[in-house]
Amino acid sequence: MKYLSSLLLIPIFALASSDSTPMTPLEHSSIHGYNKAPLVNIKVDQKKRELRNIDEAQAREIIKKETNEEATDIDLTHVGIYLVYKAKTKNYKLQINAIDGVVMKKEPIKRV
Repeated sequence: MKYLSSLLLIPIFALASSDSTPMTPLEHSSIHGYNKAPLVNIKVDQKKRELRNIDEAQAREIIKKETNEEATDIDLTHVGIYLVYKAKTKNYKLQINAIDGVVMKKEPIKRV
């Protein structure tokens, strides 16, 4: 029984320990559409831009400070309950929280 209760608490601690600010459930459901019609996609993209606190130029500045490289590709999307910029530079892939500007993930690009 102790084992089961500890398994149930792990996701709660994982979310609570994050430094990034998540979206509220209402905000998340407002951008998580299931209809893929072009007009609906435009409205979803507008909603994402309304919810963000960090614009693309600020995200590019954060990337420059973090990696000393320019962003080659940047996209506003959501990952779970977080609204993020997914970005690539010459040597890194990054995820930046679009609500508070925290770098959530920074990993080197693997070259073959």
